Amino acid sequence: METTPTPEEKVTEEGSGRFSKFLSSLGIEERGAKVLIVTVIFIVLFSAYISFRLMAPFGFPENKMITVKKGASLTEVSALLDKENLIRSQSLFEFCAKVVGGTKPVSAGQYLFKEPISACTIAIRIARSISGIPAIKVTIPEGMSNKEVSEVLEKNIPGFDTAFFLEHARSQEGFLFPDTYLFPENTTAQGVETMMIANFNKKIEPWTGAIEASKHSLRDIVNMASILEREASTPEDMSLVSGVLWNRISKGMPLQVDATFMYLLGRKSSELTTADLKIKSAYNTYVNKGLPGGPIGNPGITAISAAINPTATSFMYYLSDKDGMMHYAKTFDEHVANKNKYLR
Repeated sequence: METTPTPEEKVTEEGSGRFSKFLSSLGIEERGAKVLIVTVIFIVLFSAYISFRLMAPFGFPENKMITVKKGASLTEVSALLDKENLIRSQSLFEFCAKVVGGTKPVSAGQYLFKEPISACTIAIRIARSISGIPAIKVTIPEGMSNKEVSEVLEKNIPGFDTAFFLEHARSQEGFLFPDTYLFPENTTAQGVETMMIANFNKKIEPWTGAIEASKHSLRDIVNMASILEREASTPEDMSLVSGVLWNRISKGMPLQVDATFMYLLGRKSSELTTADLKIKSAYNTYVNKGLPGGPIGNPGITAISAAINPTATSFMYYLSDKDGMMHYAKTFDEHVANKNKYLR
C-alpha cells in the first residue's frame, strides 16, 4: 500500500535532493561527501584537543618563580614546567619552543609567571629571555666610587646587601660602568656587580685599539679617567687636565691632585691639612709619583676618552676657581700667581 509523503518528508527529500545536486555540481559523490564531513569533524575535534592541551592547566600556580639553569636542555625545561604544573603537555611545549626559538629554544635565567598563560606563550618567554620579573630603574652617575654606588643601590633595591657588594666589588673599583640600569626586582648584590662589569666590557670594547695605541694599560686609563671625573667638569677640560697629568707623569713629577683625598679621607680640597698631605698611602699623590694605587671612582666614556686622547699641551699645572673655571700654568710661579688671583 502506497503512502503519501507528509509535507515535512517532502521538504527533507527536496533538501537532500538539492544537496546531492550541489555536490554533483562540485564533482563530489555522496560517498565522498561523507568522507569529507568526517574529515572536517576530525580536524575540528583534533584542533580543539590540541588547543586544550596548550592551554594553562587547572591549578596553574600564580606568582610562580622557576630557574632555568645554564646549559639546561629543552627536555629538562619541559620536565620542570610539567612538574610545576605550568604546562599540560611536554611534547607540545617542546614543539612550540622549537618553532619560536629555532636552534636556541632555551635561555637560562629566572622566570616569574604571575598568572595562567599557554604553553606557547611560556615557550616564547623562555626562548627570548622574557623573565616577567618587575625591573627597578637605577641611575648611577659618572665618577661615583663603589661606596657611593652602594648607597644609591641600597636606597633603590629592597634588601640590597651593601656589605657583600663593597667587599666583593672592591677589586672592581673603576670597572662598574655608570649608566641607567633596569635591575630585576629580585637581583642580588653579586648580580648587580656582574651586570655593571658586563656593561663596562661592552662599552670599552670599541676603544680597545685606541687604548693599545696610547701605550697605557686599561687599568691605567681607567685610573686616570677616575681622576678626571673629579678634577674637571667639561669634556674640553678633562682632555686638557689629562694632558697636564700625563705630562707630570712623564716628567717624574707627583700628580698632586686633591681628588684622591676625597676618596681616601672623604675630605674636600679646602678641608685638607698639611698632615693629610703627608699621610702614608698609595693614594697620596703628593708623596708618591705616578698614578694612585687604583681608580678612585667609576668613570664614564667621556673621561675614559679624555684619558686615552689627552690634549697636547705644555701646561704642567692647573687649578679650579670658586666658580669651577679652570686656570692653567706652564711654570710653578705662574701656578702660584693663579692661586693668589683666583683662590684668595
